[in-house]
Amino acid sequence: MAQFLVRPDLHREFTGPHSTFCLLTQADRATGFTLAPSSRYGSVVHRTLEADESLQDALGDQRIPADADVFVVCPDRFLVSPEPALVGAQRRIAVMPCGSTPVTDAQVAYFLSVVEQTDPADLETRADTLFEALGEADHVTLADLAGHASARFVISGDYEWNQQAGALAAGEQQIAPAGEASAVPTDLYRFDTSRRLGLDGQIALRGAPIVHRGDDPAVLAEQARLFDDLDVLRTATVVLHLADGMVTDCHAVDAAGKRAVDALAELFAADEAYRVVWEFGIGLNPVFEQQPGNCGMNEMYGAADGIVHLGFGLTPTTRYALTFTCADTVLSDPAGTRLAGPAPRRMRRRRTPTCGC
Repeated sequence: MAQFLVRPDLHREFTGPHSTFCLLTQADRATGFTLAPSSRYGSVVHRTLEADESLQDALGDQRIPADADVFVVCPDRFLVSPEPALVGAQRRIAVMPCGSTPVTDAQVAYFLSVVEQTDPADLETRADTLFEALGEADHVTLADLAGHASARFVISGDYEWNQQAGALAAGEQQIAPAGEASAVPTDLYRFDTSRRLGLDGQIALRGAPIVHRGDDPAVLAEQARLFDDLDVLRTATVVLHLADGMVTDCHAVDAAGKRAVDALAELFAADEAYRVVWEFGIGLNPVFEQQPGNCGMNEMYGAADGIVHLGFGLTPTTRYALTFTCADTVLSDPAGTRLAGPAPRRMRRRRTPTCGC
C-alpha cells in the first residue's frame, strides 16, 4: 500500500506547467508512492532510479521528457546535482534532499505536505526584500535576544550569494521545500579554508543542528553519535567566538550545552577546517517547524521573519558538513532595522488585585 501521495497540481514551484509532470523515485521504494491525477498537466508519469544509477543517468536517457517538470524523492539516496547541460533547456527539477542525513517516512510525508503549502512567490518576495536591504549596507550586526552574543558581518566582501527561493524557470533546478538565502566565501562546491566570510564577534547557536555525511555509509554510527551530542542545541545555547570568519573559542551558556561544546572541541581537534564558517544562511520558509532528528530539510526553516544559520565543512573534503540554527539571533542593518530573526519579546503585564482576597 502506498505511503506517500504526490499531487502535481499543488506543486507551485512549477508555474505555468509543462505538458508532463514526472515523479522520480528510487526503484526499491517506488511502490510507496502514488501520483494523483492532474488537471494542470497533460500527463503525469512515475519513473525510477536503479541502485547503480545517478540522477544524471536518468536525465541522459529517454525516460524523462526533455520538457518535463521533474519532482525527485529518493528517501535513501544521496543525489548529486546534475550539470546544467543534462538538466536541459526546458526541464525544471525540484529535489527533496535526502540521503546525506537519515530521513524517516514520517519526515518524507511531512515535507511533502510542506512542499505543497510553500508559496514560491512569497519566498521570492522575502528573498528580494532581504537582498535589497543587504545591498544597501556594507555590514550587518547579529545579536541574540538574551544578550549573550553580538557579531559583525561585513557583507560587502567578494562572496557568492545563492538563493533557493521562487518559482523555477526552464532549465533550472532547486531544493524542495525551498526557502534560503546564503553567502559562501567562494564557489559553493569548492571548499577553500583560505577564503573567509567577514564575521567577527560572538554568535549564539540554538535550534536543531544538522550533520551531513555526504555519500559515505561507513560513518553512519559516528554521524548518529555526533548528532546526539549536538542535538542538545534544540534547547541549550552555545556561543561561538569568531575572528575573520573562524571559530577561536566556544562556551556553553547553560550546563546542558557543555555536551555540544565538547563535541565541537573534538571536531576542531580532528580537523581545523571545521573552525571556518563556510556558509552564512538565512532560512526563509515560514510554513514548517523544525522536525525531530537529524534532518537536512530543517535548514530551510524560516519562522515568520527569517532565521539565521551557519554552515561548517563541506563533504567530501571534510567528513561531515554541519549546519547550526541561530534561532534567537536578530540580523540588523547599520541603522538598527531588523532584517531577519525573531522580534523582541514583549513584556507581559497583568493587573494586580486591589485586595488580598
